Amino acid sequence: MIKRMFMTFLAVFFPWLVLFMDDNPGGGVVALIMQATIIGWFPASLWALRIVNEKAMAERVARAEKVVRDAQEKSKQKETRS
Repeated sequence: MIKRMFMTFLAVFFPWLVLFMDDNPGGGVVALIMQATIIGWFPASLWALRIVNEKAMAERVARAEKVVRDAQEKSKQKETRS
């Protein structure tokens, strides 16, 4: 929760940093140039927010897949014991 809030803060005020942290140096440079202008700041922030949301969604999906996998393993163990 705190990590997501911090990343959102960075995405709004330092979008180039979020893109560099996402291992996208080309995008980080473009976002830094966009951020140098007031007009470009808004699209750069939206771009960085999209990256933050995609990472959060990927983490949620990975957690859900792990829960499903664990449940399947438990049910297989119960079947083999019976």
